[in-house]
Amino acid sequence: MVPDPQSLSRRQLLAGAAGSVGLGGGAFIATALTRPTALPNVLVDWVINYYPTPPSPSSLWQPTVTEAHAREAVELLAETEQEAFDRWDDLDSDDYPIIGSGGWLSTAEESLEDGDYEDALSEARYGMQFAGEDLGAARAERGEEDLEALADRAETLLERVDIVIDDLEDRPVAEPERDLAWYVHVETELQRGRHLAQFRELDEIRDDETDLPQYDSLIVGKITSKLLRAEIAVETAAQYRDRLWETFDGTEDSYDDHLQDLLEELSGELEPMPTRDEVEDEYIGDPAEYGPYEFAHSRLARWCFPATLSPPWGRNIDEEFLTLKVLALAQGLVDWHAHEYVVEHLEVEPDDEEFDPAYILTEKRRGRSVYEDVIGSNPAPFMVVLSEQGIGNLRAATVNRDWDDRWKPWNERVQTYLNALLGRARLQESPTVYERLVDG
Repeated sequence: MVPDPQSLSRRQLLAGAAGSVGLGGGAFIATALTRPTALPNVLVDWVINYYPTPPSPSSLWQPTVTEAHAREAVELLAETEQEAFDRWDDLDSDDYPIIGSGGWLSTAEESLEDGDYEDALSEARYGMQFAGEDLGAARAERGEEDLEALADRAETLLERVDIVIDDLEDRPVAEPERDLAWYVHVETELQRGRHLAQFRELDEIRDDETDLPQYDSLIVGKITSKLLRAEIAVETAAQYRDRLWETFDGTEDSYDDHLQDLLEELSGELEPMPTRDEVEDEYIGDPAEYGPYEFAHSRLARWCFPATLSPPWGRNIDEEFLTLKVLALAQGLVDWHAHEYVVEHLEVEPDDEEFDPAYILTEKRRGRSVYEDVIGSNPAPFMVVLSEQGIGNLRAATVNRDWDDRWKPWNERVQTYLNALLGRARLQESPTVYERLVDG
């Protein structure tokens, strides 16, 4: 009788549970890793989920967040939540559910006290979405909203974004393998801050200064939340810029010309890239039946290709954020080449009705080997940034056995297999592109 894997502990499964099916613990592991097709699918699923996966990219590298910056963000969240609660106290809030920070304040405070400053900043940012909405809505309900003041705050933030962008002119670089990763994060925060500060209603308020529009409390709450989060984003960008520049000694080289050349080169190389619809038409067309083969190619097309005629890589990134645009194009090129590799090595045939999870375990072993070769134990920061999607695929290659009539075992297993195979392919394709980016 095959034991119920849900009742097995990890130690039992990997060390001795296989004795229940006539194998010793060591023999079970050897069989699972070398001849997984010899084992029942249910056991292979379990081995897949306990096979080592890469750590998260953020644990490999992320920009330094100081205690002072994290504490400032957490304190801003605490003040915002408290003011929101105070202003709602004497209002009938039955029609408006007050949640404050949604519990994220206490989580951020714990992270702060534990010295996990990156987590504290992230949690404060997330909680501000809710606390800011409550505060803005409360002000509106009390008739205390000031749309002109909100517009002025937005203008100030947008001006500060421009100031930091001007500071980045020429993008001095001492170590491209490190510094480009910092610039990606600086530009990401600036893009986020600008996007949040340019809220949809800003133009209406600007255009109607003498006859301001009327917004309900929910809209005022969302505007307030966006501005508070924009403030955190712009301050974070400035902090990252300062941390990077502290490493410079005045002998850095400008990287702008190299990035501009890459922008043109990569854009040209991506011109003939097919769209998602074109790829799906090529491999599956309009099938009479939809099985593992069609599912696999549909998933791959969605994960690797744009849905429209113009590639989206860099399209929604403002022109000033050159490092972000080049990174987006580079990842698009990696995806295209990775898709070609995956299609060539795909272990799914047109007539298949099921999928053997043994292929997943084989791919996870290969993916781990490629990860160790490409990323290793001491990766360059920019390689981590470039490889985030591939690492994410390998981390997602686990089998969730919570399937039903619409999501069958082969759906889950094929998707897990594709994550493992695409993650490996993306990592394999990254070094060649990476060398072009850092060779400035």
